[in-house]
Amino acid sequence: MHLDPDFDYLTYGDIGDRRGSEIRQLNEDDLLVFYAGLRPLSPCQHKLIYAIIGLYVIDEIVNAVDVPQSRRNENAHTRRQNPGPSEIVVRAKPNLSGRLERYIPIGEYRNRAYRVRQDILDAWGGLSVNDGYIQRSARPPKFQKPEQFYEWFKAQNVHLIDQNNPAATGSKVVIAHLRQPRINDPTEMRSDPFWEFGSFGCTGCHSKNLMNPKRIQELSGVRLAFAQGGPDGFKLVMLTPPVKVVRHQNRCEVKWDPADQPFRYSAAPTLIGPDGYSDFKDLKNLLQSANRSTWLGQFSSMFRSRRTPLPTRISEQICQVYDQFRRQAVLGDYADQYEDALPYPPNKIDRSRLKTYQRTIKMANGNNKGRCC
Repeated sequence: MHLDPDFDYLTYGDIGDRRGSEIRQLNEDDLLVFYAGLRPLSPCQHKLIYAIIGLYVIDEIVNAVDVPQSRRNENAHTRRQNPGPSEIVVRAKPNLSGRLERYIPIGEYRNRAYRVRQDILDAWGGLSVNDGYIQRSARPPKFQKPEQFYEWFKAQNVHLIDQNNPAATGSKVVIAHLRQPRINDPTEMRSDPFWEFGSFGCTGCHSKNLMNPKRIQELSGVRLAFAQGGPDGFKLVMLTPPVKVVRHQNRCEVKWDPADQPFRYSAAPTLIGPDGYSDFKDLKNLLQSANRSTWLGQFSSMFRSRRTPLPTRISEQICQVYDQFRRQAVLGDYADQYEDALPYPPNKIDRSRLKTYQRTIKMANGNNKGRCC
């Protein structure tokens, strides 16, 4: 997915000898302003609402090929294996830059095109394009008087957020308890979850607890926190976006979008370690109510078959800490292969993930009632 600008890292990438050629000429403290055509949720006189959605005060502009490996995950143009020689990455100044908490509408449809409203053009001191034309073009418009625009922008009193999608207040989180690979089973692949397809449950392995068809609808809209057990304790390898429930003929699946890489087990935040260490203080306090003698036993006792969302305070802490770990992660912290999210490889590693996933969907729809996890 080409996520750009990436507000988590306050970056923006472009092709420096084409559309981005003028951006390449910008300097520190210059402005890069993002606008979008948004589809209205309620009836409106126009099909689109053109609005400002983000603003960067530039810190520096670097060549994508010069970005070190440890920072390649900060932008879509450096996440690819071989950035082009003309590609650039803009880095913005924290606290002065980010995604807008609410959009600022600036456009209207006039003279057969979407254009900046005349009163706003006057307040800005004008743009370099004819009559405020702001439909997509190869040459982004420039502010004629950027200082005047910036004063106008600050007067709008809109908070800037250095995140793409901050967790919504009240997000419901359910722990998905994942077991370790069985070392005495030579055929076990531990294929599910299918991270790269944003899927969990279609193998049927969790159909008697978390994915019980009789109660599966309770998971609609929640975020699943995948807790992977291992010798270093339970790690939060993935927190999904809100999931949707898919009912197949003889089992159920939950899906999320966008699909994303999980953390490596070794780099994931710790839910609870053997010694009681946790990156989630409120969760650790909750575990103390379980009647078991060890921390890991308390976690398993509480979450092995639980499907009830965590208390709101703990759900919010899970979201906040996980997002913080994602923002601070380097490229090597993410799983390159699915087995990297496990504490150790299964005896049989699944190297045909797409075929395995397709086979489980056929099973889920009645072709075969076996399991392939």
